[in-house]
Amino acid sequence: MSDTIEPLPLPLQHQGPPDVSLWRIDLRFDMSLDAAAFACLSHDERERAHNFRQRDDALRFASTRAALRALLAQRMGVEAQAVRFALDANRRPRLAGSTAPDFNVSHAGGFALIAMSNVRRVGVDIEQHSDRFDWRSIMTLTLDPDEAAWLERLDPSEQMTAFYDAWTAKEALVKTTGVGITRGLQHLAVLPREGNRVMLRNAIAHDMREISAQWIEAPHGYAACVAWSLSTSMSSRAQ
Repeated sequence: MSDTIEPLPLPLQHQGPPDVSLWRIDLRFDMSLDAAAFACLSHDERERAHNFRQRDDALRFASTRAALRALLAQRMGVEAQAVRFALDANRRPRLAGSTAPDFNVSHAGGFALIAMSNVRRVGVDIEQHSDRFDWRSIMTLTLDPDEAAWLERLDPSEQMTAFYDAWTAKEALVKTTGVGITRGLQHLAVLPREGNRVMLRNAIAHDMREISAQWIEAPHGYAACVAWSLSTSMSSRAQ
């Protein structure tokens, strides 16, 4: 297979606002970082990709950033190489000199997700279930005590799935705010899960009150969630 063929973003359906667009990229690991598919990357992005110790990690980053550039360029009517990124006050990537569209990315294993909206903030997360990862070692950093107690009452065969559901939901939520992560994921409670809508089940911090989220269909062995601000004003976005 020619390495000039880009991993094409696949539009995903979801039950969130229609202005929130969501794509999945099926990553390839048989490509070279010098492939034409990555010609749109900036010098800094190429350098960052080459600095990864693991080749698969480098290709995850490069493929996701190239796809993001292509999608933003299409929406903005510019060349992919012309897209310029900056960081806001919370170190969250944004478009340089612009407040819209907002976007967020996540990648794990063989897949990446990109969320985008012209009118609201978005967050997305995908995680791969892994028997080699000791997820219990980070339970206290990820789960509210009531969630952890509920999870322990589950059948052992269901516990890992529930943990990853919670992890992806909380990551998507805090990535939408850009600031919630400072308090820790354990200060949010989203378990037990009922359907695809994420329900915040304890006292909600001020910066979480205007955010919603839903779990989305993910490839087998993965969990994924997308979140968005309820407000359509981008004026509160940190510069």
